[in-house]
Parts: sequence; C-alpha cells; structure tokens
Amino acid sequence: MRVTNKMISDRVLFNIQTSLKRISKLHDQLSSGYRVRYPSDDAVVAKRASDIMTRKRELEQFQRNLDHVQTYVNAYDSALQTVSTVSQRLRELLVRASNGTLSRDEREAIAEEIDKIKENLVEIANTRIGNDYIFAGYDVFNRPVEFKNGAWEITTSPASEGKRSVVVLGYSVNYGVTASEVFKLDDGRNVFQTLEEVSNILRSNIDDDQISLHISNVALKDLSSFEEKITKVIGKIGGVSRFLEMMNSRIEDLDFFFTEYLSKERDADITELVTDLAMQQSVLEAALKSASRVLQATLVDFVR
Repeated sequence: MRVTNKMISDRVLFNIQTSLKRISKLHDQLSSGYRVRYPSDDAVVAKRASDIMTRKRELEQFQRNLDHVQTYVNAYDSALQTVSTVSQRLRELLVRASNGTLSRDEREAIAEEIDKIKENLVEIANTRIGNDYIFAGYDVFNRPVEFKNGAWEITTSPASEGKRSVVVLGYSVNYGVTASEVFKLDDGRNVFQTLEEVSNILRSNIDDDQISLHISNVALKDLSSFEEKITKVIGKIGGVSRFLEMMNSRIEDLDFFFTEYLSKERDADITELVTDLAMQQSVLEAALKSASRVLQATLVDFVR
C-alpha cells in the first residue's frame, strides 16, 4: 500500500486530536470532581447515580417534614407541661377552698387566682405557630376556644377534629392534639366552665358547707378527669417525639449511606486524575514534537 504525505498528515492530526480529547476529558473530571457526569460517560453508573440522587431528594423532603412536625410537637409538649403545672396549682386552690373556715376575703382571693388560671388555660388552648392554632385540628385559622353565650366554649367543629399527620419513610405519623382532647371533660362540659362555676360559687353568699360539698363532689372530680386527660396526651406526645427521634436518626443513616455509595460510583479519584493528566500532557508534547519532524516540509521552507 502506497503511503502518501496526506495520509501521514491526516494520521498525525488524528492522533493529536485524540490526545487533546483525552486531556479535555481528564480536565473536566478534575474540575468537576466527578468521574461520571453524563450517561455517555457510563450509562449504568449514571442511571444508578440518578436513582440515588432521587432517593436523597426524598430524604431531604422527609427531613423537612420531620422538622415541621418537631416544631409542633415541641409546642404541644411545652403547652401541655404548662397545663400540667397549672392543674397542680388548681388542686391546691380547690383543696384549700373546700375548707369551710375560710373568710370572704380568702375565698375572693382564691376565686381571683382561679380566674387568672382560667385565662391562662384559654390562652394556652389558643396557642399559635405562625397563623395556625395548634389545638384547632384541621380548622387551623379559627380559635378553638372562644367566649360565646356568656361562657368559654370549644368551638372546633367535629369535622375539624381530625389528627394532624405526615408521611415519613413510608410511615404515617399522627401528631395532632385538639382542644377537645385536653380541655373537654367526660360529661361534655369543659374545664373553663368548671372553673367559672367554682369562681362564682366562691363569690356567692351560700354557706360554707355547700361550697365545700360542691368543690369536693364536683370540682375536684372534674379536675381529676382533667389531669387524667393531660397525662394521657403528654404520654402520646412523648411517644411521637421518641418516634420522630428514631426517624431522624434513620434518615441521617440513610443519607450517609447514599452519599458514600454515590461518591464511590460517581466521584473521581483526584490523585489518579492528576497523574493521568500529567502523563497525557507528556504524550501530547511528544506527539507534537514528532509531528514537527514527520510532516513534509513545503517548498516555502527552502526559499531563500
């Protein structure tokens, strides 16, 4: 086969171009830090990397869901702990009020403190995060406890009493607490009405025995029911909080695993790349020197 000068020139230029392509590819990998960026680099690895990135984005959304729920759970826990502390003070006041030897001024002082406690409980029941009333169920934009018809009432409709829930790692987590769960008594009344009754009786002119009888047989019984509800709800919120901690730990473990796996599949070995790039640059320089000797000189080179 006859080898012409054009064939030699084309071959030399092709080899130089190939060397430049290898250098360009190594430079891209070194600059980006990724061995595989496009399906054309490695279709199988690119597909696995895409699946892992999708999974990591899901984990990020789950983490945002957890953070949102944790905010509400912390608010519930803080509110309920305050209610529990208030209920202990209420018991002290009611036990003291049941004493038939109190003077009118002492009864007035107890009634005044009970009124303040009632106002505090109403404020807790209407706790908000942003614009959401946390004890209002699904009806987050309306106050769950309002003063109507001369008394404090739980105004949340039955249709809005559903539990708040969120999906994390395929699990549906119920975390909501409504005003009815905490402040509504077994007989259908609420704790605000009970406190209002006690306050009115303490300020009334009925005899001490009737006051003691009402507080012992009605008010303290309602308070016990109220405290039992608080204990159950606090336990429920505590269980949700522990479950969220486990889910958070699981998400962190999965994210670490996926990040490590993705790095092994996609990331470049910088040390190896630097070595390969230096070698390819040496090869290119040698090819250019060789080409300068192989390519045929033209007549212009001999013109004097």
